[in-house]
Amino acid sequence: MIFNIIIEKRAKLEVEKTYLYYKSISGKLGKKFIDEYQDKLNVLQTFPFFQRRYLKIHVLPLKKFPYSIHFLIDDKNNLVTIQALICDHQNPEKTYIK
Repeated sequence: MIFNIIIEKRAKLEVEKTYLYYKSISGKLGKKFIDEYQDKLNVLQTFPFFQRRYLKIHVLPLKKFPYSIHFLIDDKNNLVTIQALICDHQNPEKTYIK
């Protein structure tokens, strides 16, 4: 079963901000970040049932970067909605998704 991916505006902005940060360090690092993020989105299309951290929010960490993708799953409509890309080093109280 293939799930469709919807990316919320907040998540798009966080991905762009993170990409630009890593690109400012090294162009290759920015590309590696985007490549890994895209790989994780591909995984979510086929198997989105990762760790549930909050009431309905699931979390999929990136392997090479200290970030996690926070998302909702709609089984009935085969939908995964990306809510946020959150740095794992930040205070969880500041980044909690409501």
